[in-house]
Amino acid sequence: MPYLKQDATRLQTDLQTLIAQQAPLNAQLATQQQAVTAAQAHRTNAVNAVAQAQARVPPLQTAAAAANAQVAEIEQELQDASEPPAGIPPASWRVRLTALRKRLALAKTAATAAHAKVAEAQQGVAQAQAQVQAADRQVAAFAAAVQATQAAITALQTRQREMQQRLAELERWESDIARDPLTRPSLEQSAAELSAEVATLEDAHLAARFELEDAEALLASLTARRDDLTAKLNAVIAQLPEAQAQQTAAQQALAAADAKIATHLQDGP
Repeated sequence: MPYLKQDATRLQTDLQTLIAQQAPLNAQLATQQQAVTAAQAHRTNAVNAVAQAQARVPPLQTAAAAANAQVAEIEQELQDASEPPAGIPPASWRVRLTALRKRLALAKTAATAAHAKVAEAQQGVAQAQAQVQAADRQVAAFAAAVQATQAAITALQTRQREMQQRLAELERWESDIARDPLTRPSLEQSAAELSAEVATLEDAHLAARFELEDAEALLASLTARRDDLTAKLNAVIAQLPEAQAQQTAAQQALAAADAKIATHLQDGP
């Protein structure tokens, strides 16, 4: 039957198109999966960097605490030495105070440096954690892309199977019709399936016709609306020159009135 051959040819063309569409999707999926693997490795490195950065903090905090203790100890010594002890010459006492003040300055410098190292280490932890979060977002984005591509491939494969089943049905119908001698049960089954196919096509045609009628009615309504709006717009455009002239005259009258008022105010009562 010509219809069956034409339908089979159309289906084969569509099937080849789907097969051709799947090849770049397969390549894209492989690339995306490699990107996911690389992103996961990057995340693992970032997590390790966080652990290393966090491990640096406690010793630096301990060193900063020791530096603070050293400053406090020297300050206490200075406080205790605020008055010269009995039996110590003033000159020796002043030398000791000078030495303590130098030690205090050095201790404070060391404490400041120790706290700076702690702050730097903590900032390193925050940066490493930010890199982990960025890696998480990257992994999620790549994984989502992989899922989308896999869904597209699955949809293509489903359509391919449907078309292959459809082609197999067409081939069987043609074989049953062309069989000599005819096999009545097989021919009756094919006839029933063809009748169901015709009914499906008739329903689709009827639905398409109703949709076309609705679309034509909507188009006619929109066209009428466009014509009405165009006519109103043309009327407004035609009135614009007169309105602009009236506006110009009003502006001139207002300017003249302003000038008159200004002259009157200048001349006085």
